[in-house]
Amino acid sequence: MTFADVKTYFQANHARFADLAWDDPHQLSLSQKRAISASLQTFQRGEGTGGDHLLALADQLGDADYAAAMRLFIQEEAGHADMLGQFMDRQGIPRLKTHWLHEVFRGLGRPLGLVHMVRVILTAEVVATVYYKALFNATFSGLLQQICRRILLDEEMHLVYHCLAVRQLSPPRNWLSALFWRQFYRGLMAGTALTVYVSYRRPLRAGGFGLGSFCAAIATEYARVEAMQRGTAPLVARGGQPVAAAEPAGAWQWPNPSLRVAR
Repeated sequence: MTFADVKTYFQANHARFADLAWDDPHQLSLSQKRAISASLQTFQRGEGTGGDHLLALADQLGDADYAAAMRLFIQEEAGHADMLGQFMDRQGIPRLKTHWLHEVFRGLGRPLGLVHMVRVILTAEVVATVYYKALFNATFSGLLQQICRRILLDEEMHLVYHCLAVRQLSPPRNWLSALFWRQFYRGLMAGTALTVYVSYRRPLRAGGFGLGSFCAAIATEYARVEAMQRGTAPLVARGGQPVAAAEPAGAWQWPNPSLRVAR
């Protein structure tokens, strides 16, 4: 797989019409709002994070396909923020202009260059894959479930894209340096996961994730991401099949049939 393949995939995925049930009359109950509002506000703000610095670094790399794919990735993230924002507007949940967790991640991503930023983004994406599964299960809103499903399906190629970037753009390191950075990013993942759980345990529990199952789900996702960063490992979207270029339907195999859907 190449960055040109990823770009083609993103272009095809961007062209697909998202048939969401915007006419869904379902309103969240007061208890459901209390459970999910704070986390929904934070994740909606995070999805809409400006990517100017990231784009500048991608442009400096000198790979036109990578830079084009990065632009399309940022557009998809902005689309996720827009979908979540529209849902929040319909439910009377205010949008945030900023949040401390968002500012911390922006600060973490800037100092060490493009590959470091990509690894920080991967940390956030791993948390998102578990959070949106919990959010999917936390209410009976058909519209919210459709939005979660769409975001999760898009996230599959985001993970593949960033793992490909880590594989191809990481500088060569000796074994000691490689060990240090591997443990550093594992520590970042663990710290992020615990912070998110402590901050948003109500929606996570409502979606079926206690502390143990949440940490186990994060560990499983992160192990999958770590495996895809190795140069000889296949880049695999959820569903178990290697990602093929220009076939966005390949990432649409999630969620599995056991997950509840609103009727």
